Amino acid sequence: MAVDPPSNVSHIRERLCDYLQSQTQRRWSLGKFTRYAVGFSWITYGFSAREEGEQRERGLILRIGPPYGLFAPYSALPQHSALKALEGTSVPVPRSYWWSDDSSILGAPFFVSERVEGAAPVPWVNGTGLKFEETYRQGLGRQFVSALAGLHTCDWQGKPGLDIDDVTVENAALRQVEAWEANAKRWALKPYPMLAWGLRWLRCNLPTAPRVSVVHGDYRIGNFLERDGQITAILDWELVHLGDPHEDLGWAFLPQYMGGSGLVCRLLTKEEFVSQYERDAGFRVDPVSMRFYTVFSLVKLATTHIAAVRCFEDGRFNDMRMPAMGTQIAPVLRQISKMLPMEEAA
Repeated sequence: MAVDPPSNVSHIRERLCDYLQSQTQRRWSLGKFTRYAVGFSWITYGFSAREEGEQRERGLILRIGPPYGLFAPYSALPQHSALKALEGTSVPVPRSYWWSDDSSILGAPFFVSERVEGAAPVPWVNGTGLKFEETYRQGLGRQFVSALAGLHTCDWQGKPGLDIDDVTVENAALRQVEAWEANAKRWALKPYPMLAWGLRWLRCNLPTAPRVSVVHGDYRIGNFLERDGQITAILDWELVHLGDPHEDLGWAFLPQYMGGSGLVCRLLTKEEFVSQYERDAGFRVDPVSMRFYTVFSLVKLATTHIAAVRCFEDGRFNDMRMPAMGTQIAPVLRQISKMLPMEEAA
């Protein structure tokens, strides 16, 4: 059986050297590649590199979107464009240097960015959890909110790769509901009446966005790096798109990221989060929109769990975390049912 190019390090090293030389007209030497066992979608490698004429090596990250990934088929342009648009803003992001959707280069779309120092606090993995001292937690929380407000108020107009979908304040919610409804139809192995119920309710209760913002799509604990109490980078931009800023809030507020603490992403109370966000972003968080995007986030989460099971069943992944995600489908659907009295979906 042929080795899949996106996971063949020898193939990657050779082809990436050629690509970097074509982009810079200078030779490159690449050090050891380390594959990070994170995520369920894009393949992530860290490596060191030295450009001809440079004295120091630089740390780089290579992200590849394989054709068998959870949200495939992929384009690297939205992630690259979002990171370029956010350079020099209040949102800490790694610099993105190069990208391509030409699969003949590495076997799949990819982009290359800087490697930022720091660790990702993931409370549900032993040894990588948050230090729960109050000052530490609140300090990270304030930065977490500030970065989100900065993202939602950044100037994205005219940036290549971001303004291609003609999203408006009127259609932002509908665009996302339609996208995730299509995902549910694509991935479901059987009917899920509660999921259909949730999608129907969403279509009947579409809010108008206060503005069209860059939406991260997976803004939560575990998707940022921190070092010595400072958030050094917001990561995992594969779901980035234009939409309603309430969408990111609804996702961050999910109980799944509270870990029983009652705190948004184990960082701040809901009141603290909303109060600071409203000051930093300059608009009021609408409770009606928050309810909509909380239901939407649960629909999205259930659909993602369904997709993971489908990818495993189809033989695209042999990662045992994928079928394990199937155990979370029913609890998430129960959360939807608790939020939606039956008469509201009629």
